[in-house]
Amino acid sequence: MTDDIIIQVAESFTFIGVVLASLIFARLALKAKSTGSFRFELSIFILIWAAAEIAHIAETLGLVSFGGLDELGLAVHMTSMAAFAVFVGLKSYGFFAAKPNPPPMSAVKPDTRIRGAIDP
Repeated sequence: MTDDIIIQVAESFTFIGVVLASLIFARLALKAKSTGSFRFELSIFILIWAAAEIAHIAETLGLVSFGGLDELGLAVHMTSMAAFAVFVGLKSYGFFAAKPNPPPMSAVKPDTRIRGAIDP
């Protein structure tokens, strides 16, 4: 825990913001149409990420103490970032993959007849 009031206030606002963001993403996950949808999967991943941030901020504020788990936390963070990279890569593969061009449309010939007041 730090004694600097500015850092404590900033960490407190960050804690509140992360908790509110967690509530929003929990709602998004619950409103997703299926568990295989991009919205659901991304919301669940962000909820896991937010849970880790809440634990980190709570330790910084002195609310909890995890002891010497810094190396384990770093390993979990690295693993989650690698999983996130794979997740985004797989989900966006279809977007970046080369798609065949659609067949060309047939040319439309314009009507070149002259039309006047008297049309035979």
